[in-house]
Amino acid sequence: MGMKKLFIIISLALLSANIYAEENAVNNDAQRQSNIIVKADDYYILGDKTMTKEQYLEFIQANCAAAWASYQKGNKLWKTGWGLLGAGIGAFVAGTSVYSVGAYDYFQTNNKTFTDYNRTMISTGAVVMAVGAGLMTGAIPCLIVGGIKRNNSHEVYNEINAGQTTAVTFGIRPSTGGMAMVMEF
Repeated sequence: MGMKKLFIIISLALLSANIYAEENAVNNDAQRQSNIIVKADDYYILGDKTMTKEQYLEFIQANCAAAWASYQKGNKLWKTGWGLLGAGIGAFVAGTSVYSVGAYDYFQTNNKTFTDYNRTMISTGAVVMAVGAGLMTGAIPCLIVGGIKRNNSHEVYNEINAGQTTAVTFGIRPSTGGMAMVMEF
């Protein structure tokens, strides 16, 4: 009879310890979730607070230097990418125009021979088109990396301030148009 009582006492103690640990885990998760920023469409959610992009940027500038630095780096890269793309398109169009003038001159001569003029125009146009294509190609990684850094600065905040290292979770949150499905990483 003594062993049975001891077994029951140990079982009850382990059960109560397990329940206590689960309650603490739920409380810690709730506290951690209140410190996590979730991005949904055009607004950010921190606990019960919903922020616009401008409010979010003011928040991370004041509260998390690493997230703000990540956003600024991404923003600089993103703007550089758009600058490269615009310059590349302009150079490509200018090169095409110069190339076309040289090609037009070549085809308008009676014997279709290269002269110094049309040879120079064609080669200059080809070089300027190649430079434009190179600028447009260089813009692609700047736009991609810059956009990712800009749009994911909330993840830097979550890693630093909330210790967010959990797997993907799904949830439904209220939004201005009704309900929104949110995926949290």
